[in-house]
Amino acid sequence: MFIKRVRSEGLAHISYFLESNGEAAVIDPRRDVDEYLDISRSRGARIVLVLETHRNEDYVSGALELANATGASIYHGGQLEFGYGNPLNDGQVFVLGDLKITALHTPGHTYESHSYLVADKRGPFMLFSGDTLLSGDVGRTDLAGPEHVRELTEMLYETLQRRVLPLGKEMIVLPAHGAGSVCGHAISDRETTTIGLEIRDNRALALSRMDFIMGKMAEVMEKPPYFERMEALNLQGPIILGPLPIPPSMRPKQVQESQGEGSLVLDLREPHSYAAAHIPRSLNVWLEGLAVYGGYVIPYGRPLVLVAESPEHVRTAVRYLVRLGYEDVIGQLRHGMEAWIKGGHPLSSLPAYSVQGIRAKQLTGVDMLLVDLRDRRELEDGVIPGAKVLNLGELLKRSSELPADRELVLFCGSGYRGGIAASLLRNSGIKNVSIMLGGFQAWKRNDFPVEKFKNE
Repeated sequence: MFIKRVRSEGLAHISYFLESNGEAAVIDPRRDVDEYLDISRSRGARIVLVLETHRNEDYVSGALELANATGASIYHGGQLEFGYGNPLNDGQVFVLGDLKITALHTPGHTYESHSYLVADKRGPFMLFSGDTLLSGDVGRTDLAGPEHVRELTEMLYETLQRRVLPLGKEMIVLPAHGAGSVCGHAISDRETTTIGLEIRDNRALALSRMDFIMGKMAEVMEKPPYFERMEALNLQGPIILGPLPIPPSMRPKQVQESQGEGSLVLDLREPHSYAAAHIPRSLNVWLEGLAVYGGYVIPYGRPLVLVAESPEHVRTAVRYLVRLGYEDVIGQLRHGMEAWIKGGHPLSSLPAYSVQGIRAKQLTGVDMLLVDLRDRRELEDGVIPGAKVLNLGELLKRSSELPADRELVLFCGSGYRGGIAASLLRNSGIKNVSIMLGGFQAWKRNDFPVEKFKNE
């Protein structure tokens, strides 16, 4: 038997390549499937099964893409009407080389959630748990909407207590998401776990039925705005891409012309570089944050032109974008911002301050409003007195709450989301914006005033 994790940067998503005696299954594949194909070739194995634990919400499934490339059969829960693949029956058994894989209906995170129990000749030993049981946590139950939370929470409790925990303490558990994912509240950084370790360490498993239900129903977690699109794409099936495209190079004049025709320039540089000089009306999402925050702010259906530090960054960005359902990348700025600047084309800049600069402005009475873009979990570390808390995912929807006559200083934990927010607000017509470099972490390290967050 051979097994390999395939991690998706930023999303903390984990898929798995499982092979036995020349036959392979991929569990919860992402959309860019080249790594699975490379593993298959290196192993001399044939991918025959694509098994999905549930309709994922945070990325576009690669099930169709992988099946198109390999001829593999797709299986997922029959409780939803998928536009592709085959519905599972509870207890359905697949033979993969010398292994047997049993599909277990494990509802709770979603209605159609399934886990896959793997057995060899000595018996069951490993469970692909999807988002049902995570390392240190259990799956969310709120993604189907508030009207379903109680029912799904009750289902999840029964699933865990009656279907998962009885598999035994030595059972290896391989979840679909790791630390940093929004698919759980307190996921640990231990990617491989066992039922025994979870019984010892996972607080949710020790709760009574009523405490479990009340706790999950009181849980407040962010639902990124792009999740609904992922859910729809993964239900009906995304288009087949084939090999990842390399966007053609565009001269600065071509980029300007494409902007006039409705394209969006996506600047992948870090916020301090973007602040110094950028193409007017461009949107800043730094490369490492693209996988996480691109879906928050990039409009679907609009052609994209990329500005990056290197061709390698462009290739990485395309990979991140297709995972989020963005396919219309029409080009990249040839030679990056250097070519734009040397060509004498129009430039915009953005005020960027150190935390010391912002504190000095506060002490001298400069009229400004600090806008805190962090999510609820981050706010547990404290807040800057007087700052307005406005999560990045809600920024445009609630921009009417921002005063038009004050400078808006945008920041997050490290300062990077400030560039996203500032460019987003400027493009929407709110011009008096700036960013605080280093964000809340730098503020706190300087022992500047911090208070406990009061949930309004």
